[in-house]
Amino acid sequence: MKMKNYFFYTALLVLGTIARGNGQVDNTFSGDNAGGNNTGSFNTAFGKNALSDNSSNSNSAFGNDVLKISQGGFNCAYGNEAMRFNTTGTLNGAYGTRSLFRNTTGSANIAVGHRALEANTTGNNNTAVGYSSLLFNVGDDNIAIGALTPRNLLTGNANIFIGTETAINLKNGNFNVFLGRVRLNNAFSSDRLAGFNTDKTIILADGNGNQRLFIHSNGNTGLGLGNNIIPANRLDVNGGVVIGRNFVPRYNTLDTNPIIAPLNGMLVEGSVGIGTSAPGNKVEIKHGRNGFSGLRFTNLTSNFNPTSSLVTNKFLTVNENGDVVLQNLPGATGSNVMSSSANIMTTNVNNILASAPIVNSISNTINTSNQLITTVNGVASAPVNLPPRVTQTLSQSGNVITLSNGGGSFTLPTFTDTDTDAQSLALSGNVLSISNGNSVTLPTFTDTDTDAQSLALSGNVLSISNGNSVTLPAQSPQTLSQSGNVVTLSNGGGSFTLPSLTDTDAQSLTLTGNVLSISNGNSVTLPPHTPQTLSQSGNTITLSNGGGSFNLPTTSVVAGTNVTVTGTGTTANPFTVSANDTSLYANNGIINQATTVSGNRVVDMNNSNIWFSTANSTSNGKMYLGSTAVYPNATGNYRLFVEGGILTEKVKVALRSSANWADYVFANDYKLMPLNEVEAFVKTNKHLPGIDSAEQLAKDGIDVAQMQSKQMEKIEELTLYIIDQDKKIAEQAKALEKNSKELEALKLQIQALIDKTK
Repeated sequence: MKMKNYFFYTALLVLGTIARGNGQVDNTFSGDNAGGNNTGSFNTAFGKNALSDNSSNSNSAFGNDVLKISQGGFNCAYGNEAMRFNTTGTLNGAYGTRSLFRNTTGSANIAVGHRALEANTTGNNNTAVGYSSLLFNVGDDNIAIGALTPRNLLTGNANIFIGTETAINLKNGNFNVFLGRVRLNNAFSSDRLAGFNTDKTIILADGNGNQRLFIHSNGNTGLGLGNNIIPANRLDVNGGVVIGRNFVPRYNTLDTNPIIAPLNGMLVEGSVGIGTSAPGNKVEIKHGRNGFSGLRFTNLTSNFNPTSSLVTNKFLTVNENGDVVLQNLPGATGSNVMSSSANIMTTNVNNILASAPIVNSISNTINTSNQLITTVNGVASAPVNLPPRVTQTLSQSGNVITLSNGGGSFTLPTFTDTDTDAQSLALSGNVLSISNGNSVTLPTFTDTDTDAQSLALSGNVLSISNGNSVTLPAQSPQTLSQSGNVVTLSNGGGSFTLPSLTDTDAQSLTLTGNVLSISNGNSVTLPPHTPQTLSQSGNTITLSNGGGSFNLPTTSVVAGTNVTVTGTGTTANPFTVSANDTSLYANNGIINQATTVSGNRVVDMNNSNIWFSTANSTSNGKMYLGSTAVYPNATGNYRLFVEGGILTEKVKVALRSSANWADYVFANDYKLMPLNEVEAFVKTNKHLPGIDSAEQLAKDGIDVAQMQSKQMEKIEELTLYIIDQDKKIAEQAKALEKNSKELEALKLQIQALIDKTK
């Protein structure tokens, strides 16, 4: 699954769009919040939060939370959370989930494998290849190749570890070279055993943990000693040693009689020279003083007294070349008895006794000039120059490690460690390779052009081209609901606020200037109109602003008497009252004379009412206020017609009965028009059903009571629509909640499948 992700990221890299802006150039980002707050340039990020807070340049991040807060440049990280906490570290390469996870300021590190160098924070120049290699180490200059290598190292520098789970139990160590499955003693190092704090040591072990070579920090070398045993000498060998130029290994099947060293011994094929580089015999000792062989038997001195007499007719001597030879005694009869007492040797050869002193004081010393001096019975020999003592040292040429002064050499396994900063990944087909490294074959993964993918819905099955499909749960219709004056459509359909409606019975008209408005309604601008006033001059009554005039008939009335005026007054024959008191008296009240105030004629009703009764005018009974000469006859059934409009502080329209109001909408048998029919009617007629068109209203006018009733009818119908939609919305909400739970369960199942494939 991870390799598929890498393949996918590689495809995204080819298809990525380069983003430029705010001084940032040549960046490529893909994924949720990838490069979200980036301020650097030449960066590439694919995956959620990859390089999200990066502030440096030339970084490559592939995977979720990779290099999330990096401030360092020239880093390359592949795998979820690789270099997750890197700050100023540079020139690092991390390939694998959580590789270099906690690195902050460490630089020039290479980590290949899941959790490789996971705990490193400030360490530099480390190379870790393999699952969890250098997992806990925080040091510098280490090389580790192999899974879980080293397994327990916490702090260490300049170590080389090659092998699976090598350096087991090593917790703190520096300058070591471990090859193979090396397991150290789980305790502090002693003078005999290497423990978890081993330094400057070379150990070669096989894959089963058997240590074959041990080179201690003091230069001592052990072969086959056992695990963690520190050699006591410059060379300790457990087993036989064969030395010879012409030595034939045992594995040569052509050799029918191979040379085998003695058990725990040494076999030398050729000659051995002591004090000479050109021995003439199998063993030659060259001494610096004539008369001395240079051969000493430490436990065979003149002070030794044998427990029994030895009888032989042979003895050891040297020839003219100094070779040790066995000779017979001259004239020996086969009877030879030797005995010793103190330093006197007595011989009995054929019953002939002879005695002679035995040399009993021999010592060797080495002076400060590295010369050997032999002293016999107090007589010193001439000094013999010994070969100089040379300290053996280890050296490395390429991958060959050599021990000086004939100590031999061995070849390390080839390990190419080129400049890791120059390593690069390459993909050919489905083969992924890293320069100066190996290659792996990715599983076949068909990744068509994702830009060309399309969604298709068949029934409740949703599918994506070149992908999979899912079955959607059944979808219930949306419903409308109302809370206060807020109308909401379920399942994310949004909401809107209705205008506030108040009691229309409480509406009132107001006039400001020539603007007439109705409370909780709209307003209209009236044409300019100067108030008309009545004036009288003699018996002529005049209405200003073109209102016309007429003459009252002239009748003389004596004050204090009742006068009955009969006849019909006309303009030509008006009724005229000439008296000091020009009031008009009626038997049911007093109408005072009109007075003029600020150009207006004021009639004081003196706390009485004006009632124009039309009971006896059944054929007409209408009242008109206006300036036209001809009385209008198109007022319909209305009793009052006012030309030019009415200005009032309040208007209340009375209803003759409850049948004139729209509550019938809420009756059970009310036929509510379906919304689709309403839509069709509106599209055709451009107005709501039951409401007159604009043309009709312009022709016949607006009946305020009727219009208010119709508006309430539409409001109540809208309320019914909302209630119905609310029920549908509630049903859809339940269905969506069920769908959401099923989708969440599906997501968990998908995530579980993804986790299993990691």
